[in-house]
Amino acid sequence: REISDGPEYVYVIEDEGALVASGTLVLERKFTRSCGTCGHIEDVVVDANARGKDLGRVLIEGLTLAAERANCYKAILDCSEANAGFYEKCGYARKELQMARYFVKP
Repeated sequence: REISDGPEYVYVIEDEGALVASGTLVLERKFTRSCGTCGHIEDVVVDANARGKDLGRVLIEGLTLAAERANCYKAILDCSEANAGFYEKCGYARKELQMARYFVKP
């Protein structure tokens, strides 16, 4: 299922009415790319009881396709080192380095 009425698209997977997986695509205009659009994949999560059913791959494929259909010139995501192999299997490659500055303690 998809919720899409703004610059973000939220995809969810339900099993008998229960939410078991979700992920978000956020669209960002880039001045340095002639106002081209970059897709940010965020908050991908699969319920612990639903893991091993390929739902993460299904979400990533759906979010990636949504980015492509939104005419994004690229889709990017941040992940932990432990999850990097999963995203590489989904066609993503390591690129550069993420940095963060928190304003509220995580």
